[in-house]
Amino acid sequence: MPKIAMLGWGSLLWVGPLLACTVLRQTPQPIPTLERLSFEIQTATPTVSLLLDVPTATVDPNATATPTAIVVTATQTISVAGTVEPTLEPTNAPAVPPPPTAAPVEPSVLSEPTPPPPLAEPAGPVSEPVSGGEWDFEAGFVDWANPFGDSCDGAGLAVGWNAFTTRDQFGSSCFNQTTWQANVYSGESAQEITFAFIGNEAGIFKSVPTQPSHRYRVEAYVRREPSPVKVQVWLGIDLTGGSDWQADSVTWFPWADETEDQWTRTEEIITAAGETITVYIRGRHPEPVGGGALRIDSISLVDLGPEG
Repeated sequence: MPKIAMLGWGSLLWVGPLLACTVLRQTPQPIPTLERLSFEIQTATPTVSLLLDVPTATVDPNATATPTAIVVTATQTISVAGTVEPTLEPTNAPAVPPPPTAAPVEPSVLSEPTPPPPLAEPAGPVSEPVSGGEWDFEAGFVDWANPFGDSCDGAGLAVGWNAFTTRDQFGSSCFNQTTWQANVYSGESAQEITFAFIGNEAGIFKSVPTQPSHRYRVEAYVRREPSPVKVQVWLGIDLTGGSDWQADSVTWFPWADETEDQWTRTEEIITAAGETITVYIRGRHPEPVGGGALRIDSISLVDLGPEG
């Protein structure tokens, strides 16, 4: 009994202090103040400021615990929980101005397009055409005497015109006025040249005033009577105004249409070299066979103006 009592008191001697320590550790500690917490964060929590050269703020223990937002450009801060969060750019950074807008151009400032030059007027006659009257064989006819004395009853030559003819062993051509409408192209009459049963050449010519260096269009119509040997026809122009159909100054242009027994047209454009040109119509019957009369009508000249 005394041993047991002694054991109990002995146990209390070393158990007691142990209980006291346990009680002290379980005693609630006072809640740390905001100043204390901030101080512990700055002194005990590692930051990356050493790596990023960011100055460490010193906490004033006497300052009022007012939360302050830390804004650092191009750095990072570590939150209390240890999570790295990106730091926003400063809100007071100057705003980047928008690109300048081009000022609208007033319509009046725009340049007016240059209008194209007016189109040149087509070339036309610079004077009234030379036609009608004597050129259309409507000014009358006069008696014509055959230069070889061959018989040509009722021969007639249009007023204002001259005639020429050659002769073979059978005779020469005669000139007549024809009023039969099938042999007239325009008006009431036309000039006729006969070639029946002779092989020769014959024709008419007339001079007309011109302007030097002017271009002229010469036009004429003929109708060939059918023949076993077709009558050949030319339009002749003498720029010297001569009266010799065999002269070298005469240029001969074959007729454009060789059709027989109908009216056919030809034209040529020439440039006057002087103040007068001579127009010729020439026919040739190659052989002395039947047929082959030639009718001429409606000759005209149109002044087309200066060359170039």
